Amino acid sequence: MKSKANLFIFGSITLILLAIALVAILNKNTPSGTPVDVRARAGTQATLKFTGTVTSVSEAKGTIEVANFQISDTSRSGNPQNLGDWTVTAPADFNLLTVSPGTGVIIGVDASTLSVTSHEVTALTLTAGK
Repeated sequence: MKSKANLFIFGSITLILLAIALVAILNKNTPSGTPVDVRARAGTQATLKFTGTVTSVSEAKGTIEVANFQISDTSRSGNPQNLGDWTVTAPADFNLLTVSPGTGVIIGVDASTLSVTSHEVTALTLTAGK
């Protein structure tokens, strides 16, 4: 009977020590510093920048056709690669009369709007002249 009591005490002490070690490890891995508002991080939109040359403008659809669509120097490393012709939906505040065929454009894009299979993208920002 005495050996069962000793085994119980030894097991209890072992579990307590394991719990203390686990808490110490978890506290060490918890980020410290000033708390960050998750809503602020979620609202930030990281944009990719693309460049290209306008081939046609559709005011009725609010789109422009862009040839030589490629990732801009600021958003890539290495040599540029032509990604083909893309249809770009302009932002609501963009005046489509400011671009015409042959105009270079810089397009700010939310990566989630890229449709690689249909070569369509929605622009967050659109700047004429590159």
